[in-house]
Amino acid sequence: MFDDIFKKAKEFKEKLDEMQKELENETFETVVGGGLIKIKSNGKGEVLSVDIDESILAPDKKELLNGLLVSGLQSAQEKVRQIAEEKMKDLKINLPGFPFGYEHN
Repeated sequence: MFDDIFKKAKEFKEKLDEMQKELENETFETVVGGGLIKIKSNGKGEVLSVDIDESILAPDKKELLNGLLVSGLQSAQEKVRQIAEEKMKDLKINLPGFPFGYEHN
């Protein structure tokens, strides 16, 4: 019985590691301000690049730029979190000896 539990746990860990690697290799783009700012990030939540439209680089647009950057970075983080959550829903482990099994959600 314990061998089965350890085997299932190992399979679950392998699936989880594989899912995390896939996610890390994906690139996501977040666009805010109608395209004024574009942020590319990876599945680890790391920002890879930020593209800022020149029209909002003027000194009198500082508050607008600040607000859009904060909004864009938060949206990028949320997008990665939601995608990771969706992928995690597919991970399931059935533990022998437990009447209900265990689903990781």
